[in-house]
Amino acid sequence: MKINNHRHMVLARFFILLFGLLTLSVFGQSTTYTPDMMLGHRSYGYTHTVSHKLSDKLTLQNLVLFDAEYEEDTHNIFFIRNTLAYQLPKNVVVNVGVGVKNPGKFASVYLQYQLKRKNFIGVYGVGTTHQKGFSLEQSLLLEYTPKLNQAWEGFFRLSAVGNVNRHEYTRGFQHIRIGVKREKLALGFAANFEQFAMSWDHLENYGLFVKINV
Repeated sequence: MKINNHRHMVLARFFILLFGLLTLSVFGQSTTYTPDMMLGHRSYGYTHTVSHKLSDKLTLQNLVLFDAEYEEDTHNIFFIRNTLAYQLPKNVVVNVGVGVKNPGKFASVYLQYQLKRKNFIGVYGVGTTHQKGFSLEQSLLLEYTPKLNQAWEGFFRLSAVGNVNRHEYTRGFQHIRIGVKREKLALGFAANFEQFAMSWDHLENYGLFVKINV
């Protein structure tokens, strides 16, 4: 278990470096890169989203997430997904993705409904994931940035994912960020909650985060 976790963590770090370099040197202005770094009481974590617009309707996305404990590798978390997203009418997006996460490779197809306003983003997704069988996957993203003064905004973000099959709740997480934002930089307090019904019950991590929109 520890050997597999170590191997997957190395793979995750490789993808982080690879897509970071692609963002800076190849894609340029047509790509957005959003890293989120967390320093918690139990572990440190890193998440990034890279989005590259191929056309007005077609977007290529890469999502990388890893969470590494300070003392040992028993409960390390990794998630890598590459997705092709196609914009449909009425704020609906269809996504097809492949990747790797605890405990191995997976593929997914899902629809998203996106609602965007000046200071608010809401995204709900539903679809299916295949990883040692099919599961129903639902996701939710809520982000609210109320204006505080001329330079600063508040920053409230909730991202959650849940997978269930016919037998159990197989995988879920809820990531909460509360802080302040100025231009492309957000920072503040963070809380991560992870559930793995097939391996261990739950994990919690509390700390500080820094998020940047490049």
